[in-house]
Amino acid sequence: MHSLPATLIDGLRAALFRHPRDAAMSVGADIFVGVLLVYLMVSLGIGMLDTPPPWRFVTAGVPTVLCDSMLTLVAAWMLALLAGRRGAVWGVASVLLAATVATALVIHWPLSHAVSALAGNDHVVLATLLELVRRGWWFLVLLAFAHWLAPRGLPHAVACALLAYAVSAAAWWWLPQSPLLLTASTTVESAAEMVDADEATDAAPATPAEDEAKADFDAEQAMYAQPALLDAALSKLAPQVPGKPDLYVVAFAGDAQEDVFRNEAEYVEDLFSKRFGANGHVVVLENNVQTVTTRPLANWTNLHRTLQAIAGRMDPAEDILLLYLSTHGSDDHQLLVDLDPLPLNQIGPDDIADALKTTPAMRWKVIVVNACYSGGFVDALRDDSTMVMTSARADRTSFGCGADSDITYFGKAFLAEALNKTTSLREAFDLARASVDEWESADASHAEGKAVEHSEPQIASSPSIEAKLATWRRALHAGPTVPFKPAPEWSTHASQ
Repeated sequence: MHSLPATLIDGLRAALFRHPRDAAMSVGADIFVGVLLVYLMVSLGIGMLDTPPPWRFVTAGVPTVLCDSMLTLVAAWMLALLAGRRGAVWGVASVLLAATVATALVIHWPLSHAVSALAGNDHVVLATLLELVRRGWWFLVLLAFAHWLAPRGLPHAVACALLAYAVSAAAWWWLPQSPLLLTASTTVESAAEMVDADEATDAAPATPAEDEAKADFDAEQAMYAQPALLDAALSKLAPQVPGKPDLYVVAFAGDAQEDVFRNEAEYVEDLFSKRFGANGHVVVLENNVQTVTTRPLANWTNLHRTLQAIAGRMDPAEDILLLYLSTHGSDDHQLLVDLDPLPLNQIGPDDIADALKTTPAMRWKVIVVNACYSGGFVDALRDDSTMVMTSARADRTSFGCGADSDITYFGKAFLAEALNKTTSLREAFDLARASVDEWESADASHAEGKAVEHSEPQIASSPSIEAKLATWRRALHAGPTVPFKPAPEWSTHASQ
């Protein structure tokens, strides 16, 4: 392993378009394994810098690094064969993997933060240009390396680099990925504090029979089954249709304590599949004891994997993502993620923003957050190509959840009523806001002296996303209206 430091330096040189040493091509498989371990440690270090403590190690992140390393090995084998240097496969693979590590640390990581900072300050053009530089850097690394490995002219080097890029980068975009670290902050023990104010005053205590019913599943088996359940859901995603903007929809029902959130998530699937042409492009993530064996859970990991899978299937310049989140919210702007007794982490604005940082990047997005205090998500999610709608102000509760409700006020107004009258998401929000205000005023008139603060749904939009949605609507052949029914009445999933 004495050549490992030298190989890492060669990888840094390659990441900066410099030639590695000739001696680097003579190392064996042991050096490749050593670089792989360094890759794991560097990935863990970057995760520690990017993830607020306390940390929770995610074992599913290890296969992510291993898969990337194996794709690099395949690309190295192809480059070595094309260069007529079959005996240098391990050397080529070791230097390229070391270059992957160096590029991630020296190029991709700082540039990704710069892109986020520019986008957050509405410098969309600069952010886009910098993102193109970040994504194209690895191709330039492969181009310089291929030319050094077999100096047969630029066309040969370009062809080799394109082939290696297709294997080590383009193929990577289509694969599920998971971080090595997550924030292990809030779990279900403290999640009860997130119950909305209106429910906290009215809800009756659960009976022992109800408590037993809520936990009537094998928690360990439920977690073990998640990769297969999510893979099955993602495998049903239909291909993108070239030449027209497709709508991809993700519905997220975070709280298993009340069916109202499951009702909304499954109605989102039914409504957008039948009326808005998204059949085959909808994924539902939900926490509910009735669907724990049939639906993937609504948690950050599944959300991240789902968005990454959709990003790999959609045309980033053409297609639109609609993300609908429905659950309880807290006054410190955390979304309740709960399926007792599973220890699920809660989700904040930055967590959603991180999940949306896919490769390739999804440009056009509509994000709906239906929860108390959901206005606190606007600033973290808004940009020039994103429309953000929330059911309440950052300092207000929303209404209509609870064990006796089938659908929230905002869900009823926006989904069940407005979107059955218009295909314009912006117009539907405006209609929904007026309806919610009217219903809350009626509640206030019957409150017998109790002060009832209006939720005041919020929206952040831009001319760019409005124009994109108008283009999508022009190509849309809207279906008939879709009446709302509580989820237990669905006989089959809308996508089947």
